[in-house]
Amino acid sequence: MPVPFTPEQIAHRLAVIAAHGGDIGAAAQQLRVKRGTLREWYARLPDWQRTPVEGGDPIQPAVIPPPPPKEIHDSQFWRNKSKAQTREIGALEHLAEQLSGIRDIPYQVPEYALAPPSGSRAQSVVGCYWSDVHMGEVIAAEEIGGINEFNSEICRQRLRRYISAACNVGSRWAADTDCVGAYFGLGGDLISGDIHEELRMTNDLTAHEQVQAMVEEVIAAIRHLRETYGRVHVTCVPGNHGRNTHKPTAKLYARLSYDMMIGAMAQREFVNDPRVTFQQSAAKDQVTPIFGRNVLNTHGDKLGTGGGQGFAGPFLPIVRGTKKTQAQYASKGVSLDLILHGHYHTSGNPGNVLSNGSVPGYSEYGDDLRFVIEPPQQNLFLMHSRWGLRERMPIQLEEPIKPPKPRVRVPAWSEAK
Repeated sequence: MPVPFTPEQIAHRLAVIAAHGGDIGAAAQQLRVKRGTLREWYARLPDWQRTPVEGGDPIQPAVIPPPPPKEIHDSQFWRNKSKAQTREIGALEHLAEQLSGIRDIPYQVPEYALAPPSGSRAQSVVGCYWSDVHMGEVIAAEEIGGINEFNSEICRQRLRRYISAACNVGSRWAADTDCVGAYFGLGGDLISGDIHEELRMTNDLTAHEQVQAMVEEVIAAIRHLRETYGRVHVTCVPGNHGRNTHKPTAKLYARLSYDMMIGAMAQREFVNDPRVTFQQSAAKDQVTPIFGRNVLNTHGDKLGTGGGQGFAGPFLPIVRGTKKTQAQYASKGVSLDLILHGHYHTSGNPGNVLSNGSVPGYSEYGDDLRFVIEPPQQNLFLMHSRWGLRERMPIQLEEPIKPPKPRVRVPAWSEAK
């Protein structure tokens, strides 16, 4: 009479008997069966499955039974097993390649970002952020009712106004702390580029001239920040306007970007200056720890959502995209405490996100879609060693222009008789 249990049940009961040192009585109590029943079942086991019990030799593991004839003689069984293991090995190799790619991404973290606060006085870092500069773009005031005007010379003036304000306002914010340096994020779309036909027709600088102009302004800004705050850490990510391909790509996204070229050319200027550090690579994002808090710099076109319209504007896509980005980084074991991005030309602070405005401001494109008018502005913030993001505000880059009142002669209609 065979034992009335499956192989899995037999293995379980043998493990229970072994766990009690071969004591059938204790094993029967745990299995909730009669002692005689368990002893009778044990006696009917084949010799290769038995283990000594009750005063015998120490418990030994049961002998593994030989494989069934199907596994020995059936070639199809082994072919299927080989295919399954090949797929598993391929998946593991793909995962290893992905992990090695993440591991090999170079980055440079400034010393002050890792230094813990010392003493009773807190520390701070002034955060500056440039995105959607669109150097070289031209906005004609007469095409948008005189609300705004933009060209390369106005662009330079607005960037310099921002840096001046960043040094003045940031110094006041940090007055009650030991300010250890400035964070300078370059968030992409630094140039207008020539990705659209209308841009090629209206830009006042070629793409190469735009790069040259932006390198000059970036270097001047770094020098100004360095003299004010002592040390500057620059992070650089690519945007969609700085690409040299017709459509945005997933592969080589950063390596084909003029934005990254601007960062590399500026880095050469400070290669011998230990007070200025750069963080840029072939990745589209850069994460910088500041006082133990991770700050992400990303342009915004790769948040995983499209544009937004309607009463909520772009804020719903921004919230959805930043939540997706946080979830993605959390799956890699990285928590994001602050996300800096641009792309939407809209200033805002939804949660731990600082959405950046633009340097050009209101344009023909926004006017075409009836967007809400926002002045040209860029974010400034302060990271505090105790409180994290303590201060933040958009710096307006120009006094708003009041459009002239239209002079319309209304005919004097006679009353109906």
